[in-house]
Amino acid sequence: MITDDQSEDRSGALLAGLTPEQRDAVTTTASRLCIIAGAGSGKTRVLTRRVAWQSAEGNLDPRRVLVLTFTRRAASELRSRLRSLGMREAVAAGTFHSAALALLRRYWDHCERPHMELLPSRYSLLAKTNPQLDVTTVAALNTEISWARARLITPERYATEATQTRRRPPRSAEFTASAYQAYQKAKNTRRLIDFDDVLALCHSVLTNQPAFADAQRWFYQHLFVDEFQDVNPLQFAVLSAWLGPESSLALVGDPDQAIYGFNGADPDFIRQVDRHFPGIAVVHLRTNFRSTPEVLSAAARVLDSEPQLAAQAVGEAPTVTVTEGDEEAPVLVQAVRARRLGGASWRDQAVLARTNAQLPALRKALAALGVPTRSRDTGLLRHPEIVDLLDRWESDAALSTVVTDEQIRLRHNPRDAEHAQQTAMIDAFMSLASDHLMLEPGATIGDFTVSLRSDDRMGEAVDAVELCTFHAAKGLEWPIVHLVGVEDGLVPIAFARSRAAREEERRLLYVAATRAREELHVMWCRSRTVANKRVERSPSPWLEAFVVDHSADPTPTGPTSEVLEMLQRLKDSQSGEDPDGRTGELLTELQQWRTAAARAARIKPSAVLKDGTLRRIAEQEPSSISELSAVIGPSMANRFGPRLLEIIHRTDP
Repeated sequence: MITDDQSEDRSGALLAGLTPEQRDAVTTTASRLCIIAGAGSGKTRVLTRRVAWQSAEGNLDPRRVLVLTFTRRAASELRSRLRSLGMREAVAAGTFHSAALALLRRYWDHCERPHMELLPSRYSLLAKTNPQLDVTTVAALNTEISWARARLITPERYATEATQTRRRPPRSAEFTASAYQAYQKAKNTRRLIDFDDVLALCHSVLTNQPAFADAQRWFYQHLFVDEFQDVNPLQFAVLSAWLGPESSLALVGDPDQAIYGFNGADPDFIRQVDRHFPGIAVVHLRTNFRSTPEVLSAAARVLDSEPQLAAQAVGEAPTVTVTEGDEEAPVLVQAVRARRLGGASWRDQAVLARTNAQLPALRKALAALGVPTRSRDTGLLRHPEIVDLLDRWESDAALSTVVTDEQIRLRHNPRDAEHAQQTAMIDAFMSLASDHLMLEPGATIGDFTVSLRSDDRMGEAVDAVELCTFHAAKGLEWPIVHLVGVEDGLVPIAFARSRAAREEERRLLYVAATRAREELHVMWCRSRTVANKRVERSPSPWLEAFVVDHSADPTPTGPTSEVLEMLQRLKDSQSGEDPDGRTGELLTELQQWRTAAARAARIKPSAVLKDGTLRRIAEQEPSSISELSAVIGPSMANRFGPRLLEIIHRTDP
């Protein structure tokens, strides 16, 4: 039996080492809470400490906690950290899809209905039902259908919505809508459901089956959501339906790291969280424990915002390197090897690019000179030892029985050093299977592997330089980060034409930059070979963030001054893009309004809105409070939005 003194000691230990703002997030008794956790602010630490501390205080029953994540890796890490905090009761944690699928299977069993068959890949059915289409078109259709389903858009509404949001569907919006409708029909004819159907059906059960839904809400009374900024409308609908009058809710996320809008995610859910959940308490984690002040200052300049408070010591300023296309890979190899000779291990470094297409040539160049690499595209299910393991298992066998048998077999078989890596792969796979059983105790082997394929991101733990895209780097960190291809057309990507898309590209660069703990090195090319033609390139419009250091000498010399001069020449050459002076006229109007507002409040004009923020408003011309929120934040948009929109509309020719 645990005494009161022991409980107090454990509660105190769980708060040890937390900052005041982290302690507030852990201990507040608000039944609805949103934690705005900036990059590197310890969000996972706070989330797990909140579960453990509230449990130790008797405020929640850990057996009735459900943590919703976006990757199995995140769910596994949460469970591991909770175990390390001494929690005896296992906490259910899984992705939105795995939790929804588990609920559906409970419902089907409750109604004594056969389980519906889950379609592992939408792409395969699209290819089968559209044999006349090439692989590129099928892949584009897959992307568009996924976007539409995430935003609750039916085939009948697709063409209108795609046109309004400036989507780039394959061939035409009408063709895509027709293919979308045909896909839905083919799926229904075969009695199949896809992963989006899992969420839609889960929502339907929670909405239309009150007795069963109430039982689920009672069982999982305490809901936690990680990376809330990445929630799409369909996931938000499921979450809202899961909440009951007695439910508690804790959301963790960062609007500055919302980078999945292209896939249907809507950052408005976290920006306007108090509108979606009236009365919710909001706590901010502002201190960054990951990166040096220099990295944070550069990242903040990308967003034109104030830098986070840095807990790390002063480090080196980011570097910017300009190359020709043919020199990019050799220069990168030289930089990576130089840091290795300086004492860093290979795994201390990562090379991040905007697109997957940039990585093969870099991987080849690194390998040619003896630099080991690893990538996030090597899935656990594709490893030979895992394939052999699955071949021995029957798809309809109970996962719990097979896991127990396999663990007994592994304990009785000697483990030699020669096969240590293969053994580690099997151990990782068995750990994932055990974690899945916590969420779905009655799962079969087939249930587990189908669910695993939806998020097959396990990689090898080897000493190698990691190569991945900006998106894949989300949630990861390294001492040394190399950003390549930071040029217009890649950063931002060429097809990001709307204001919202370009702002997401800006946030994506911010996410990539904040992966660095100690060193950040940025590269771009003056020219590249595209389709056997040499194409001149321009630097990213946000490259200057990594060059300018406002705390340094205002008249830098050497490579820094050369890059600054080049950027200024580029700005001068592009100054003719606004021949009617629209941006300048609007900027003047905004500056005059700011001066009057500052005079009335007796504060400096920069305390109202900064120069860079005013320029972004003038360039982007937001047309709604929501769009304005993406530029200046929800609180400032609510405060100044009506007046700013009035100025924008008044000066509209």
